[in-house]
This record gives sequence, structure tokens and C-alpha cells, in this order.
Amino acid sequence: MFKTITKISLKLVDNLIYNFLNKNVNIMPLRFKKLIANYYTDARIRKIYWEELGIHFGENSYPNLGLILCSDGTNKPIVHIGKNVSIGPSLILVSNSSPNNSNLLKKYNYVKNKLTKNLPIIIEDDVWIGANVTILPGVTIKKGSIIGAGSLVLKDTEAFSIYAGTPAIKINNIKENISKDNYA
Repeated sequence: MFKTITKISLKLVDNLIYNFLNKNVNIMPLRFKKLIANYYTDARIRKIYWEELGIHFGENSYPNLGLILCSDGTNKPIVHIGKNVSIGPSLILVSNSSPNNSNLLKKYNYVKNKLTKNLPIIIEDDVWIGANVTILPGVTIKKGSIIGAGSLVLKDTEAFSIYAGTPAIKINNIKENISKDNYA
């Protein structure tokens, strides 16, 4: 009987926390939003909080644990993730790349003009991203792409292709194995 009461009590507490986090995202301090987005166990809540921090998720796409967003801090949508995207743990999305605190490096034209970037990342529908992938500014991952675990994506991908490595290179084309009726 004690186990049953404990189980019911814990379920009530879990529901209370879920409902509180779901309904109060707008009043949460920024640090709390980041903490919840990164570490809360329920992907539905993480999705809500990441959307507040600048990642738009399509239907049936959810952030996995360990997602990191390197952005300019404005919280405007800078990463667009399509529908039915499978995201492995520890994905790093770098939409803003700059020398941050180095005043010396900011003075060099090469660094300012070639290396400093603040560009959106687009991940189209039905993409599978493996664990520990890093995607750099301005990259578009095309529909039906697969990105292998541990890859560093520097450039746009082709649709229905498999990429892996550092830097990520195309290793296979899967389009001929998919019926066109499934992806009209």
C-alpha cells in the first residue's frame, strides 16, 4: 500500500512540475530557460524552452539531451528544424561564430570578414542527425539527409544523402532506394 501511495504521489508531483514549466515559460529568467532547455528530462518541455531561446522545431521533432546553441543571444529564431527530424544527443548548433572576448582578433580584417559569421542554420524535414554532431553557421541540411555521429558539417548537404566525418563529406546517396510516392 505504501508503494502505491508513493507512486501516486510521485506521479502527481511529476504532473505538477510539467504543468508549471509548460504554463510559465514566459516568466522564467533566462538562466532558468537555458537550464530547463538543456537538462529537463521531458523532450516536450525542452522543445518549448529551446523555442524560446531561438530554435524553431517542426512537428514531431524534439531536442535530445545535451543540445548546445551558440548564438548571438538575441533569442530570435536562428535555427529552423523541420518536421520528423531525429536528433541524437549532444548536437552543437553554431549560428554565431566570432572571437567573442578577444579584442585583438576582432581588429584583423581576415577574422572580421572571413571567420566571423552570424547566419541561420536550416535543417529540413525527415533528417537524421547522429550523436555529437556540430553544424556551423549558414548550413542547410537538406530533406532526407543522414549525418553520421561525430560529424562536423561545414557546407550544405544534398537531399537524401549520407554524410559523415570531420569535415562531413558525402559517402552515399540514398534517394534511389526510396519510393518517390513516399516523398512527394
